[in-house]
Amino acid sequence: MARYAMAIDLDRCLACQACVIACKMENNVPDSTPESFKNRQMTFRTRVVPLSSNGKYPHPRVEIYPVLCNQCDNPPCVAACPTGATTRREDGIVLIDWAKCTGCRYCMAVCPYDQRVSVQTEEAKSFHNPDAIPPGNTTNRPPKGKVDKCTFCAHLVDKGQPPACVTACPASARVFGDLDEPNGSLNKVLSRRNSTVLRPDFGTNPHVFYLLKG
Repeated sequence: MARYAMAIDLDRCLACQACVIACKMENNVPDSTPESFKNRQMTFRTRVVPLSSNGKYPHPRVEIYPVLCNQCDNPPCVAACPTGATTRREDGIVLIDWAKCTGCRYCMAVCPYDQRVSVQTEEAKSFHNPDAIPPGNTTNRPPKGKVDKCTFCAHLVDKGQPPACVTACPASARVFGDLDEPNGSLNKVLSRRNSTVLRPDFGTNPHVFYLLKG
């Protein structure tokens, strides 16, 4: 059985937001608008955010990190879910069954990466993808009040395709693959470069690796 993971090259990331747009289009994530920003109703499955900075004007330096669900080996969200809506597949992808989700947000409270959101807007616009149904669900996006998150585009992975964010990245900053495939592209890049994960102190064993800048 595969163990899927992703490596993100911080040297290559342009902070162009192509991954965010591709994710929204592929996975029917609601649009971000001035109104949703004002009402704190923005929904993301992946984001590009500043996590640290140093330097002073006129030479500031900001460290930009793309962030998404880390598809942990030891996901606290699974243990916290009182209804069994959140599960982890054998290949490591963590999914949400929206029919079982009650919107209690316990999973959001325990996620150390803050990568789950409560959907606060109505249906996605018609130009979004009507065929992207996450495994285990019957609808292509959660109703208002349900919790949503990145799935590594499991509906694409199950067809042998990479996640949408990987395909869309113009700088090839994201590498997706199987940790159990020694000669695969993911293990090759991890063997060549120093990498880190976010918050290793939580013991979640995340499957998103950051290739450090040279």
